[in-house]
Amino acid sequence: MQVIQRLTVVSNPTRIFEVGTEHDGREVIEIRQVGVTYEDHIHSEYQVQDENGDLITSVENAPVIVDWRTIVEHDESLIQHKK
Repeated sequence: MQVIQRLTVVSNPTRIFEVGTEHDGREVIEIRQVGVTYEDHIHSEYQVQDENGDLITSVENAPVIVDWRTIVEHDESLIQHKK
């Protein structure tokens, strides 16, 4: 599974949001892509959330660089326990 690790907003000044860092005193826990595709256009949106699931910021229709990270999901049915 891939998750967004860092979102760089290409603006002046450049803004960077990275999971595990603080922004305005709040820790970035998750960056989600929540855009919508319509028949005649695309609405691009990314939400940056803190440890409580509260919105730190929303980046809409802006040029961005997205860095993804691959994480491994463990299937408990595949885990063997030794006794």
